[in-house]
Amino acid sequence: MHKEKSLIEIRTSTLSEGINKLDFTCQAGDFEGRGLTEAGFTAEITVHVIVKKSDSEISVTINTSAVADSTCDRCLAPIAKVLTGSLDLIYTFGADLDGEDDENDEHRHLEKSTEYIDITEDVCDTLILSVPMKMTCTNNPDCRLFSSHELSGNREENEEPPAGQQTSWQESLEKLKEKYR
Repeated sequence: MHKEKSLIEIRTSTLSEGINKLDFTCQAGDFEGRGLTEAGFTAEITVHVIVKKSDSEISVTINTSAVADSTCDRCLAPIAKVLTGSLDLIYTFGADLDGEDDENDEHRHLEKSTEYIDITEDVCDTLILSVPMKMTCTNNPDCRLFSSHELSGNREENEEPPAGQQTSWQESLEKLKEKYR
């Protein structure tokens, strides 16, 4: 965990009982050493935080939105996608009893005298977890798989081909079945 100056923090002393809404805007470059630029985030990051404060706890919902620049995993065309993520955290006041929540990162304990809650690392984690395993383009006519899908008559993905007609993957599957019989 980084011990640098907090970029995004919630000042608990200014929170009123009930629902509080906070908005933050920052640049991906502000998060040096946290892996956001390596994940493709290079522009503005918007963070919308909803904080519900009661006598015994503070509930925090973090919603992130940012553009990630990458390449299509199918055709290697450059793409930019808006990625969104969400994270719910609960801070309870008082001491941690018997370490019962050690395995739950979303439930944290907080001293009543705490002035600020630093959510910078949580925002970074939410952004990085919003990056899909595979980035694919949907509007590039040069993408091989996208083009072959269009050539198949614009059928829905789960729609069966007309009777007696097999697609190339079905033909390959039949060849494999014959090979192992």
